[in-house]
Amino acid sequence: MIIKEIWGNFSLFTLENEFLRVRVSDLGATLVSLQYKGQERVIGYETPEDYLASNDFLGATVGRYANRIAGAAFTLDGKRYTLTANEGRNQLHGGTAGLPHNKRRWEAAIEGERLRFSLLSPAGDNGFPGELKETVCYSLSGATLRLDFEGECDALTHFAPTNHSYFDLSGHGKCLDAVLQLNAVSYLAVDGENIPTAVEAVEGTRFDFREARPIGENYDHCFVLAGEPACVLTDGDCRMTIRTDFPAIQVYTGSGLSGSHRPNAAVALEPEFYPDSPNHPEYPSTVLRPGEVFRKYIEYRFD
Repeated sequence: MIIKEIWGNFSLFTLENEFLRVRVSDLGATLVSLQYKGQERVIGYETPEDYLASNDFLGATVGRYANRIAGAAFTLDGKRYTLTANEGRNQLHGGTAGLPHNKRRWEAAIEGERLRFSLLSPAGDNGFPGELKETVCYSLSGATLRLDFEGECDALTHFAPTNHSYFDLSGHGKCLDAVLQLNAVSYLAVDGENIPTAVEAVEGTRFDFREARPIGENYDHCFVLAGEPACVLTDGDCRMTIRTDFPAIQVYTGSGLSGSHRPNAAVALEPEFYPDSPNHPEYPSTVLRPGEVFRKYIEYRFD
């Protein structure tokens, strides 16, 4: 059963079974709360006003393009598109002109045991070409939360969404102590603006999480996935395994968290495409064509 309640000027939906209790809002199709065995495992805010005032993307569905696009521009099919820049000269998480996706009201529909959120992004939205119809569905199966992303467009465009939840599995607010294992043999080196410069091997570097170990220090880097599961995060008596068909995962240790959440209170694990893919034809393509349906999933399994 999915329960709907009023949440300020928005709605809050609760999905619950014997293992998980998940609360999601139509504000940004945002994961507000994720409880496993009665304990909160993500960080969030109490009111929609808190989310509207924040720039930390807590639990949000971000897009059109998750992560960064260098110079807030790309060339597609021979035409140059200028995007809105919101992180220096670059664009982060689809831009913030008008209302970004994480601060818009998504249309919600309860479909049996699935909760579907839909958003129509008009042509020219933050500079992106084409009208885009995007959806994200939340569903539970045992101790697994699954998110299914879809997108359709009426013109050639780029599309690369993700979920931006921050995980604090133990509730201690010290994500650098959590133990992380990544199924990744390479990562994207970045410059001073966090724009990728090269794909490099993790072996012999601080980016090697092939064997489980404490996170230890700050990261805001994209790791190239080499198979399933994508990663395993362990903290206290809780373990979370992420499975996905996205080609990479961003690990962000929350060094810039603000407001009521101090830096490093939780770690964001964001299955995604590579940052700045529209400007790197050698990266997995994020081009979406008319008549195609974008489909990707993320699963979070707890034990």
